[in-house]
Amino acid sequence: MFPDLPEKKAFIPAVIGAGICLFIFRSGFLSLFFLVPLGYVGFRFDYIIALAAWLFAALGNAVLAMGVLAFNGLPVLNAGWDLLYFAAMSLVFTLIIAPPPSLAAMADGAFRLIAGSCIVAIIFTGIFFHSLSLPGFSGYVDSLIKSLISMYRSSGTDVVQIAQIETLNPDGILDTVKSVMLRGGSLVSCIFLYALSRQVSLLILRLPFRRTAPASPGSDSSAAASFKTPSHENFTLAFFHVNPILIWVFSAALLLVVLTRILRMQIPEIILWNILVLCVILYLAQGLGIIQFLLSRSSLSPFLKLGLTFLMVFLLFSPFLNMLLLGGFFILGIIENWVPLRALKKNAPPSTPEAGDDV
Repeated sequence: MFPDLPEKKAFIPAVIGAGICLFIFRSGFLSLFFLVPLGYVGFRFDYIIALAAWLFAALGNAVLAMGVLAFNGLPVLNAGWDLLYFAAMSLVFTLIIAPPPSLAAMADGAFRLIAGSCIVAIIFTGIFFHSLSLPGFSGYVDSLIKSLISMYRSSGTDVVQIAQIETLNPDGILDTVKSVMLRGGSLVSCIFLYALSRQVSLLILRLPFRRTAPASPGSDSSAAASFKTPSHENFTLAFFHVNPILIWVFSAALLLVVLTRILRMQIPEIILWNILVLCVILYLAQGLGIIQFLLSRSSLSPFLKLGLTFLMVFLLFSPFLNMLLLGGFFILGIIENWVPLRALKKNAPPSTPEAGDDV
């Protein structure tokens, strides 16, 4: 019923990965990448080691958080919501990267990422609204606004811009943030964090490190069994395809969003906005996959391909231009519903990753 557990020393990578994860999470500067160590462990080792790394990280984070509160004379129960966020976010990511065999058989990589993002987005939104109810939260936002105004004044910013910033008020900002989060903002942030962490983990995995377990006669067989040659690193968006029926879901959601907005039906509108945002993300991924596919099979030199890749990254971080680029990817993804832009949609060679396993 239960899998055979490897020897104790096989869990050393889990301890190291958990420690690096906690260091990054608590660093502040690099906290956006706190899931990357867990992703590396999940790709490099089996699901038992990956889940062990998550467990060590969650327990370590609980000890650190409650220890800080106790040191400052505050109730340790105040850390509950923070612990829930870290545990849920890291557990879902671990199951996306290294699922148990039963979960992997039921849901492919794309479905796990989307479903996991939806679950964590709900939890994240709940934590945010709980924070709004705490006393002093509005005052904290007000202090941030005042600090921003002071910074702009000291930097010699235009008087008109300073006057516009001074018109901001905490209630208006919080209302805007709530509206954006409920209408897909939380979902977008979770998908972005998971996708970014996954890609960075794969990037690190491709570095020229040792790829196979020690195979000497005297080596520990249990440690070797927990070590795997990662096949996940071959998964690319070039073979990601959206189900054609999604175009009808997108069209219906777009129409119903306008209708519920006119009729002021807030709850259905929020649900439809999240469906609409999810459809847009999937078509963006498909459009980017088309570009990757065409570049991988073009006759351009590797230097030109690398240059085009850096150009796209530069455009993604350029104001206004990034909107045009993302819009182009989205339209390209939709066009493929009617125009076969990729020749190898079906009957791909055995070495090709499954279409549904990548996001």
